[in-house]
Amino acid sequence: MIKVDKHPLTCACADCATMFPHDRYDAVWASPRPDGRDDLTRVVARVPIGAPNAPLAFVLWVDDDQRLVADWPGFPGSAGARVALGDPDHEGTRALTGTGDPVLSALSRAVPLRRRLAERFAARCAVEYGLAAADTADFAPCDRHGGTGIQCLTCEHLADSDAPLDAVILYSPDGDYPDILCVPCVARLAQRDLGSVRPACSRCQQASIYRHHVVSHTHYGARPTG
Repeated sequence: MIKVDKHPLTCACADCATMFPHDRYDAVWASPRPDGRDDLTRVVARVPIGAPNAPLAFVLWVDDDQRLVADWPGFPGSAGARVALGDPDHEGTRALTGTGDPVLSALSRAVPLRRRLAERFAARCAVEYGLAAADTADFAPCDRHGGTGIQCLTCEHLADSDAPLDAVILYSPDGDYPDILCVPCVARLAQRDLGSVRPACSRCQQASIYRHHVVSHTHYGARPTG
């Protein structure tokens, strides 16, 4: 059996056309407008971000600074990310066309996102919208955030340092929240040394990504360069 969940999100092969026909209804996970915020712009965002034939759609709300005012559905730890928007349509809705944010870049077409991502987002959104129990998705236990973040990885050096350290972001093709490791730990990871790696909650991870000095980024499965 061909594992179509490992195919690219935008794949148009015969197997994907059979499993994911274009005329099939897919849920559009919509973030509700925050109470009392009439100044916000309604945005339709698709994954992969920037791909013209992106299959997954979400509704988000953006402020005048073009930042998300709430988390992207199924991606907790993304509120505040700055995005680029297209021109408004006849109803005033705008499309999200890109982002330079290091967290949201995990959903861009620069990462070879696979169809498995759709399953993970559906599971998380079902929990967030009260349609499923929390243990049906990859939410992470966290004393600070009460299990509302999803699983990701960091290293003890970044987690314990109050000062900014040089760090590398690692993106997943399957829709996971970005991992972030210090530069020495990335080299250790390449040697399968996980001694300093620890699990994290995506809400804690967002603060760590913004606090440290990101010197590069890559994705799991990328070929080494240089």
